[in-house]
Amino acid sequence: MRHRCLLLLAGVLLLCALPSVAVAHTELVRADPTDGAVLAESPGLARLWFSGDITASRSTARLVDEHGVMVLGAGVVAGSGDPRVIAVQLPRLADGTYGLLWEAVAARDSHTTSGTVTFSVGHSGALSVHRPSTSGGVLVRWVWLLALAGIVGPLALVVFVLRVPSDPIALAARQRLLIAAACSAVVAIGIHHTGLRLVCLVVLCALVGLVLTERVASVVLLVPIGGLMWLEATGSHAAALSSGHFAALLADAVHAFAGLLWLGAVPALLLVFWHGPRTELARSLRRPFSVVAAGSVLLVLVSGLYSAGLQVATPRWLIASTYGRLLLLKTALLGVIGLLGLLNAWRLRRRSVPRHTIAAEATVGALLLVAVAALVGQSPPAGAKADVPPALARSGFVVDLVVTVSATPNQPGVNWLTVIADSSRRPAPAPLGGVDLRIGDQTVPLQRLTDTRYFATYRAASAGAVRMVAVLHRGGREYAVPLDWNVSSPAVSVAPGRRLAPYVDGAALLLLELGVGVGAWWLIRGPGGRR
Repeated sequence: MRHRCLLLLAGVLLLCALPSVAVAHTELVRADPTDGAVLAESPGLARLWFSGDITASRSTARLVDEHGVMVLGAGVVAGSGDPRVIAVQLPRLADGTYGLLWEAVAARDSHTTSGTVTFSVGHSGALSVHRPSTSGGVLVRWVWLLALAGIVGPLALVVFVLRVPSDPIALAARQRLLIAAACSAVVAIGIHHTGLRLVCLVVLCALVGLVLTERVASVVLLVPIGGLMWLEATGSHAAALSSGHFAALLADAVHAFAGLLWLGAVPALLLVFWHGPRTELARSLRRPFSVVAAGSVLLVLVSGLYSAGLQVATPRWLIASTYGRLLLLKTALLGVIGLLGLLNAWRLRRRSVPRHTIAAEATVGALLLVAVAALVGQSPPAGAKADVPPALARSGFVVDLVVTVSATPNQPGVNWLTVIADSSRRPAPAPLGGVDLRIGDQTVPLQRLTDTRYFATYRAASAGAVRMVAVLHRGGREYAVPLDWNVSSPAVSVAPGRRLAPYVDGAALLLLELGVGVGAWWLIRGPGGRR
């Protein structure tokens, strides 16, 4: 009797264990990139590891951008060698936020599990700012920068150098500069013909016309130029920083103005000396032009060093990232332009017009703007990453319908919303016609992935509680399932390593003090000053 009881107990325990084995479904255990990762550069391959073997021929993964549009060129790699892994080959991805929608079929029981892995290239999804990185985007950006240099450089000469021409030759040169700036503004309007940039450009053209007719002073031209520089800053990498926001924007605006002034004023000199050498004109322009050029160089260096400390986390990222390498290339080209500028200043001091070296400096400046256009399309390795909270899942039911909504990464910014809506009856009374989500006052339509799985993206403006209602359409009727969604605030941690900012900030401060000291000495020792 004792042996019979023991056999009966063992049989009961075995029967209890069998269902647990049967329902041990295959789940995602880790992913590369990890969920919520912020990557400095586009990954070439994404991999998903599961707790059990999967059927590769029936498992799928698709890549979508933050608008829910499928990204072409992404596909599952056949025969990855590991029965528990789904490998997805990725194309070159532009800066932005992406979601990898996966569906795995277990090899043991054919049970299907699904989910979403989100990651960002170049910046946090909460601060998603799309920037062009294709060759076409770089070309358009380069032409835009050339047009801005063609505006800022000539007008800076008009405002600061040829303020009140005293002879017909200087007056004619001033008119040529104003006309060249107006033509550059027309080119810029062809690129940005909407928004506040268009307003600034139109105002600029109108003011140029008034200055040509001598109805207003040339100094008013600085107002629309300042507006354009501020708009450039608000569309730069500085706009995505979470701290030091205003100082970073101001530094970017100053950097843009000083750099475009320097690069635009050099070719503008060719317009000044259009009709051959003008020794007396060169003599009169040498002093004010030297002040403007030296001031712009100082501002470029100081603001550039400060911005580099904000955008690049550690010195090694100057070599390890595309952004850092482009930044070094830009610095090298600035050095070449600086040497050519010193040569031009020396030749102007000898009262000659260095046309060829001015043209060479302008050419290197155009190449520098190519590097700047490519730099804007890259994401800075700022070294900060978000500690992403786990995905939030909420469930509810109405009649026979069970609805589960998961939000990934459940933080301010773009979130991937996956909805699983199924009937608890077998067979279901009727198929679903579609599912919508009402989030606040907005209705978000969902894309159908399978008969029971739906998908959409939604940008949460801030952290906090959000009212969400899932609306299911079936048989001409609507069924509403209210769900509570609480958007979390991710903490930001800084990557370990020696920071670049203290070094470049110290160098910027030293340069600024040196520049102020040299400027004061030059004013005292210059003509009309006290020795």
